[in-house]
Amino acid sequence: MRSRRIDIVDDTFIRASPGAIRAQLDDQAWAARVWPHVSRTVLRDRGILGVRWAVDGQVVGEMEVWIEPWWDGAVVHHYVRGTPGPRAPRDVAVRHTRRWKLAVHLLKDRLEGNTL
Repeated sequence: MRSRRIDIVDDTFIRASPGAIRAQLDDQAWAARVWPHVSRTVLRDRGILGVRWAVDGQVVGEMEVWIEPWWDGAVVHHYVRGTPGPRAPRDVAVRHTRRWKLAVHLLKDRLEGNTL
């Protein structure tokens, strides 16, 4: 039986400096809430332009957040490439995507000053 591939691509514009966005990636408590289902090991640290990690757990492969400066903010690109880990739920890619979208939109709201 062939392994299922996980390929996630997401882009979100945030009207904030790349440095402010990157600071959030360095917050280990935030990262643990967003990605509790994987352990991360830095493969490439791009400074304010983002990070690429090796991941293990429910997803085995690579994950990246690339912060692309754009006009008065940045486009936050999120990529995941891998396969489901041995204890991954069948819908691990959907769960990962939903968790990320919630986190990045909460970050967007906070950094842009949008609160309810």
